[in-house]
Amino acid sequence: MSDIFHEVDEDVRRDKAANLWKRYQTPVFVGAFLVVVATGVYSFYESNRLKTAEAANLRFDAAAALATDGKDAEAVAAFEALAKDSPRGYATLARMRAAEGLAKTDKAKAVAAFAAIAEDKGVDKLTQQVAKLRAGVLLLEQGDRQKMADLLGELVTANGPFRYTAQELIGLDALQDSDFDEAERAFKVILNDQEAPHAMRQRAGAYKALLDAARGSAPPPAAKEPAAPASAPAPAK
Repeated sequence: MSDIFHEVDEDVRRDKAANLWKRYQTPVFVGAFLVVVATGVYSFYESNRLKTAEAANLRFDAAAALATDGKDAEAVAAFEALAKDSPRGYATLARMRAAEGLAKTDKAKAVAAFAAIAEDKGVDKLTQQVAKLRAGVLLLEQGDRQKMADLLGELVTANGPFRYTAQELIGLDALQDSDFDEAERAFKVILNDQEAPHAMRQRAGAYKALLDAARGSAPPPAAKEPAAPASAPAPAK
């Protein structure tokens, strides 16, 4: 008797399984199909991404070789072309290298190129700061103090990795301009900050010594000559 009930249970389970399969076979097939398609799409995308990256790497190496050979104009053109149609990482590096190449022949264009990278929201923050710092160095070489201060202001005030370097550049620019008060202020910021790198504090101390020597050798301001006394009025006759 128990065998009969067991067979009935087996039939019921088979019927339930068959009904479940009929009900859900379409979603199962669709899900399996989507998994296969997604896997294929991902494989295609990944393969294409790797090929694009490899091609960009070869082009970057070729442009770098031109720069190494002293063919600056050709290297700049190659880096600029690479920046237009390469993956973001290679494009950003190519823009930086193109700006470096421009710095050898046209500092104004190089400053503009670095400033454009620094303002590009699609570029990572660290690269933006490096671009600002590099533009600041070029402006220091050009003697454009106001533009350099405007460009480096954010780096000085922000708690970033280049704040001391930016402060140092501002101090050097002020020293070069014989603005001894501003130079002293900038170097003292570095000297008094215990978190500043030791080597940079040593340099700031050396710059401060140069500043003191320059200030001591500066000619004193010329003394004003006393005004001639007013002539007494002639006595009345």
